[in-house]
Amino acid sequence: MKNAFASKMSYFILTFIFLIITASFLFSGFDNFSVGGGKNVATVDGTEITIKEYQVALNRQVEFFNQMMGGKGMTQKQLEEMGIKQSVMNGLIQQKLIANTADSMGLVVSLEEIKNEIKNLAYFKRNEQFDVNLYRNVLQSNGYTPTQFEELIGNDLKQKKVDGLFSSTLVSENFVKDVLNFKNNGINVHAIKISRQSLAPLVSVSEEEIKDYLAKPENNKALEAAYTENYAKYNQAEEVKARHILIKGEDAKALDKIKALKSKINVGNFAAIAGKESEDPTGKTNGGDLGWFARGRMVPEFDDVAFKMNKGTISEPIKTQFGYHLILVEDKKAAQTKPLDMVKSELAQLAIQKTKAQDLDKLLESEKEKITALLKDNKLAELDQIQKKLDAQFFKNADANQYDQTIGQMNLAPKESEELFKANPGDVLNFGNAGTIYLVKVNSKVTGEGKKVEDQLSAEVTTQGQAFSRKVREELIKALNNKAKIVTNPALM
Repeated sequence: MKNAFASKMSYFILTFIFLIITASFLFSGFDNFSVGGGKNVATVDGTEITIKEYQVALNRQVEFFNQMMGGKGMTQKQLEEMGIKQSVMNGLIQQKLIANTADSMGLVVSLEEIKNEIKNLAYFKRNEQFDVNLYRNVLQSNGYTPTQFEELIGNDLKQKKVDGLFSSTLVSENFVKDVLNFKNNGINVHAIKISRQSLAPLVSVSEEEIKDYLAKPENNKALEAAYTENYAKYNQAEEVKARHILIKGEDAKALDKIKALKSKINVGNFAAIAGKESEDPTGKTNGGDLGWFARGRMVPEFDDVAFKMNKGTISEPIKTQFGYHLILVEDKKAAQTKPLDMVKSELAQLAIQKTKAQDLDKLLESEKEKITALLKDNKLAELDQIQKKLDAQFFKNADANQYDQTIGQMNLAPKESEELFKANPGDVLNFGNAGTIYLVKVNSKVTGEGKKVEDQLSAEVTTQGQAFSRKVREELIKALNNKAKIVTNPALM
């Protein structure tokens, strides 16, 4: 397994070798940028972050997100909303902090080490041999001198050496044995988590109360804010619910296979055949189910067909970058837009419900008693219904242990964990606070499935060592960041 702090060589190399550096900035305004007449976008304790380094890192991140979004170019607004510029700058600052630390620790990188590193890069080889002319040509075409590039390689090797110190940090076997004992000392539970505010829709509100609320001008801002918060609920894009079968490849063999499937498939057997024949790994477990999706979630060729199809129909073979698809459209939702005026009464009702503290408290206590009784009687079907009605979180047969101190997505406080692991099977415990409660029923004790601590020790030493190394590195960077003199140009952000 690669260490989490492995070399960031690809960060510099892969990017500019494959067309990104040679491009101008993807967003206007940076191509002629300079700081104090120079070519730097920031300094870290006097160490410069050059405009070229920033360009490489930014374009690499943008290219990565472009691919994730199906090849669509990112807009300036998306760039700002996702905080990509700040993220890129933070990453470069961390690299400089680590490189400076290597210098202060006397971790020297020799010319011989740099030379060997470069000679081993595949991009500069012909017939498995380093080609000095290819090396110079590639650097020249990307605007780098050998000295500049070798400095990058040297900095990368320095970071490797620092990261090597972290990865060599050891934890004691006694510590790991304690961790394993805590992990193996577990329980199986049913747990349900309820937010007090999720009960608000169940509190009764009269028509007269709603009219009075809407008549007061001072409530208009609250209504506008509530509408903005729930904008997606009232302004839904067109959506399709579909399944698909994928046959990978672009050759005639793949096309013949998808055509053969098309000839024997229908709405009734689509899911079953998808489970057997689809080459999408998830399709084999869920019958090719893609769920609901809006335009832009799938690659364009897939989207174009799916949104033109009628409900209950199967497409002809569709070719995308992944191969050939058959699409079954199971359902469709038309785009829906509800302006604020249309939903004011609904928003007013919800606002009033949230203010009825006493009613909410009584309802919460009532639901708590009801759920406790259902947990004790193990009536899971009824608890499923309550979970849907209250928009609660329900974890069935969840395993918990004393080390992680979590149940599903619920984090236990130390006192709660101590109380839970002292409980007996059949006990129902009540945790939480005034805003959120969660009820936990202990089903049984778990003893690590019979595994001995010694059998797990080697793997766990590695896991805990890596976790400890990550923590040390994070704390070091935090400390360095607090002490360092870092100057960045706000125009970039």
